[in-house]
Amino acid sequence: MKKNFALRIDSEVYDAIEKWAADEFRSANGQIEWILSEALKKAKRYPKQMKKLTILILMCLGLTAQAQWYNGLSQKTGLVLSLHLTDTAVNLYSPLQSADPIPASQWSYSGDTLRVDCKSIGFKAVLTRRDSTLVGYWKQGLLKEDIIFLPADTIFSPQRPQTPLPPYAFEEQTIATDFTDSQGNPVHLEGTLTYPRTGGPFPTLVLVSGSGQQNRDEELFQHRPFLVLADYLAKRGIAVLRYDDRGVGASTGSLDSADTRLFAEDAEAMLRALKGNSHVDPARLGIGGHSEGGAIAPLVAARNKDVKYVVMLAGQGCTGLDVMLQQNEALYRAAGLSERLLAVRMAAMQELLAMPTGSKQKEYKAVIDRHTAGLAKTEVDSIGLGRGSAAAMKQQLESRWMQSFLTLDPAEYLPKVKVPVLALNGAKDRQVVCKPNLQRVKALCPQADCRELPGLNHLFQHCTTGGTDEYLLIEETFAPEAMRQIADWILGI
Repeated sequence: MKKNFALRIDSEVYDAIEKWAADEFRSANGQIEWILSEALKKAKRYPKQMKKLTILILMCLGLTAQAQWYNGLSQKTGLVLSLHLTDTAVNLYSPLQSADPIPASQWSYSGDTLRVDCKSIGFKAVLTRRDSTLVGYWKQGLLKEDIIFLPADTIFSPQRPQTPLPPYAFEEQTIATDFTDSQGNPVHLEGTLTYPRTGGPFPTLVLVSGSGQQNRDEELFQHRPFLVLADYLAKRGIAVLRYDDRGVGASTGSLDSADTRLFAEDAEAMLRALKGNSHVDPARLGIGGHSEGGAIAPLVAARNKDVKYVVMLAGQGCTGLDVMLQQNEALYRAAGLSERLLAVRMAAMQELLAMPTGSKQKEYKAVIDRHTAGLAKTEVDSIGLGRGSAAAMKQQLESRWMQSFLTLDPAEYLPKVKVPVLALNGAKDRQVVCKPNLQRVKALCPQADCRELPGLNHLFQHCTTGGTDEYLLIEETFAPEAMRQIADWILGI
């Protein structure tokens, strides 16, 4: 049973303890308790029988009679995992991806061991109490990793200082549309039009998100870049429509056979939904997109005369196949892989990406085994071709979206775009590598204003390496100079 008491402590010492606690995902109170426990153990004065009794009582009550948080960092994914434990339920959170809980479908205690099973996402964890921490492993699909969960006062929450908070400096209007796509699927799309509080009609930019189904803010790791950009552009006199991708938030629609070209139909439907809107100037209506959205924007503009300008944010100029190869090389080099091992990875990927659809898993494995022959296990793991990689490669590369993406060539649509185009890429973008893609955009679309932004990554954040593992650690959501260039260009055309 825990006892409350007053503790007199120097303010500087407390500040140091509080910072130490934050670094290790503990509360200050939990850190002080841990320090005292360690000191008692070192002095051989820790009451062993009381420790056993306390743990037994806590386990019988579900670790604690009150709700308790634990936060752990996944080194392999760069994600923070949070567990919320009560005496009646266990919930898993991935707070950098979503604020929504993932309820454990099964959970149990056996001695000091907690087992958690979230069948909805294929997540399992086996954790053992070690003093105030939970130590063990978690696995999902082919990924398995050791992890330490540390006690905390609440769920992990990163700082995102650019995210605007109500009351906003702009007005909002819900925009929705229903249509049937080219595959015969009924689709409902919904988004938010933001516009300045006075004046109008305004130049308007429709934003299209990158790959993977995302909400209207293009939320990733609690960064909300489309909201941040919409807020900035509204202050500059520009309206923005951002929408939930099909299957996310308020939008619905089949994803069974969805690919980039089908998502372009969605973007075009949202453009049509703005027709006649009193806040939108049809003579200054444009479409912009990030990453995959940066391919969708010119694809739509090439066939839709309502589009008066295009903004490509980290949009591809090269074929999908070349983008994938460039991305692999850039990401592994940013991660510090040696040139020798990088050459092995790239040679294997060249062959794997060329595998015919329907190839058997053993054929993928044969390619991997041939390229990794003679390497130590740690070396094979470091280039992402370790155990289970053949199955993962087959699943990823044979998906409908990936097959479509690999054959996507901007040469099919960029030369048909006759309106002004702004193409921005971060110099440290490791996902859509800057120079080759901007060069090809310019070659295919001569009127394009192509700009390389120094020091920025794929998300247009100031960064160190540009690696994906930095995204969640960077507090900045969208570099101000990038947003300024977008606004200046739109207002100047």
